[in-house]
Amino acid sequence: MKSVSKFLAIEGNMRVFAIQTLISQLGFGMFFVIWQPYILSRGVTIVELGLVQSILNLSTAGGLIAWGVIADRYGRKPVILVSNVCRILSMVALIISGNIVFLVAFAFLMGVSSMFMVGNPARSAMITESVDAGNRATAFSTLMSISMITNTVMSSAGGYIAVSMGYTPILYASLIGDVIGTILLSLFIRETLTTRADIEDSKSFTDKLKGFFMPEPGIGKLYLMFLIMGLGYGTSYSLLYGTLVDHYGVSDLQLGLMSTVFNLTWGLASIPIGKLSDRVNRRPMLLASLSMSLVTVVGFILAKNFEAFLLLQITNAMDVVFWIPAWMSLIAEKVPQSRRSTVMGKIDAYAKISGIPAPWIGGIIYETYGFKAPLYVQLVCVIVVFSMVFSLKE
Repeated sequence: MKSVSKFLAIEGNMRVFAIQTLISQLGFGMFFVIWQPYILSRGVTIVELGLVQSILNLSTAGGLIAWGVIADRYGRKPVILVSNVCRILSMVALIISGNIVFLVAFAFLMGVSSMFMVGNPARSAMITESVDAGNRATAFSTLMSISMITNTVMSSAGGYIAVSMGYTPILYASLIGDVIGTILLSLFIRETLTTRADIEDSKSFTDKLKGFFMPEPGIGKLYLMFLIMGLGYGTSYSLLYGTLVDHYGVSDLQLGLMSTVFNLTWGLASIPIGKLSDRVNRRPMLLASLSMSLVTVVGFILAKNFEAFLLLQITNAMDVVFWIPAWMSLIAEKVPQSRRSTVMGKIDAYAKISGIPAPWIGGIIYETYGFKAPLYVQLVCVIVVFSMVFSLKE
């Protein structure tokens, strides 16, 4: 058993993260499937849903930058705990009412948590610091595998529960899972930050503000890549489930099946791909990810039926499987510990900043030109980023 734990990089903090991830995803595995249909069921339009998603993106960008800086100065654990509390409060707001005010509160708090379809920088930094350098990609992949395999089971269950019992049980399950997970983290994870970032009081406010947002020297291309990717993915995929329901009449049960295929592929492929990423250079893995992204968006444009969309969830998942472990390891190797969480947060924030208007724009493009139109934005962005990664030096 010890050798298995070592092979999967589940030791120390990683063991706690693994248990917490499993418990939290029992609820959120269902929530990811139904949150857009749930909001639409409250009488919200596609454009208003895009507005909610834009608010979520805006607050996520702010949270990523702020938590990254705070975690480098005061520690990873406090940020992780506060972020989890924000996600809990967001679920409370969603349960209380479907009124637009509470939906905005949900979007803001969920975004600020930086734990909704994005990696919290403090958590990501702690993961890289809880294992040796040769197991970083494996560590991320193992947690992703646990998360996605759990989601595989729960997404189908979520579709069935939504049809037979409504959305409320799913919302409460997500809330309870997060509360239990937060308690476990507060009791058992150990701080990993040993070299804290300096608080530069001598600098002017303008210089501090510039340093807060500007890319660090030598990695500006990485920031630009995420800026472009945020626009492409945000415009085309943020409202995908909602537009599939609206345009093709896809049911909640079918959305559950799509998530099942996506999550199962992600879960089963994560560990072997993570091991591979620890043994080869990062650029080939990033190029493989973008190749999968290209196949996916072209497939979505050409797809005519639900079966095609279901099959394309395999390549859609492989896009993420190749990207995340290679990307996180690349950042950890290029940035010192005292700046690691800050850079991780800022780069992700660039994607969210460009994605702030993207769902709203995507909604307008969809209603004006049809289902395929937002996907062409993603196609162009993938081609541009592919050329940038191809020229990236190891």
